[in-house]
Amino acid sequence: MRLNRSFTLRTGRHRMSAFCRASIFALMATSASLSQAATNDSPEKFLADALQDGRAEVETCQLALKSSHDAAVQAFAKRMIQDHQAMNDRIVALAKQKGYRMPDKLTVTQRATYTALKPLSGHAFDSMFMKHNVSDHESDIKLFSDQAVHASDEDVRALAGDGLATLREHLQLAKQTDAEIKK
Repeated sequence: MRLNRSFTLRTGRHRMSAFCRASIFALMATSASLSQAATNDSPEKFLADALQDGRAEVETCQLALKSSHDAAVQAFAKRMIQDHQAMNDRIVALAKQKGYRMPDKLTVTQRATYTALKPLSGHAFDSMFMKHNVSDHESDIKLFSDQAVHASDEDVRALAGDGLATLREHLQLAKQTDAEIKK
């Protein structure tokens, strides 16, 4: 049964076409490059980008709790929701203290990534979800590292520095979980 040009229904699971995989990887690469573009911007821009990224992380992890049946992916998603929500709360509090206005919507790229993941399930979902988390956390580490050293605002430097250890741990967990699902 054909669902559309990108997906074919097979024994209850979606199988991705080469076009779909290429599209998702292109979205991930765009997301990483957009994150990197913000490294020399204002503290307000960094906080806004970090908040949007954290919110996107929470949304895709909530999707993982519905779409994945793999225990390792589920555990990873639960941990990411907990940690990223805590960081989001810190960002919102700091932004409010500084009088910064934070965005209330995700970026086009973040929405597109969610949309690309949403129809997937099973191993196809797990594979793309974990690849996304590896690349997203790699770009987040670069962004937070830069801000921890170069941010013009002392409080933003401290927040970025505090977030680095957690992001590095997330990257390790993402890589480990990705390796587990490939076995």
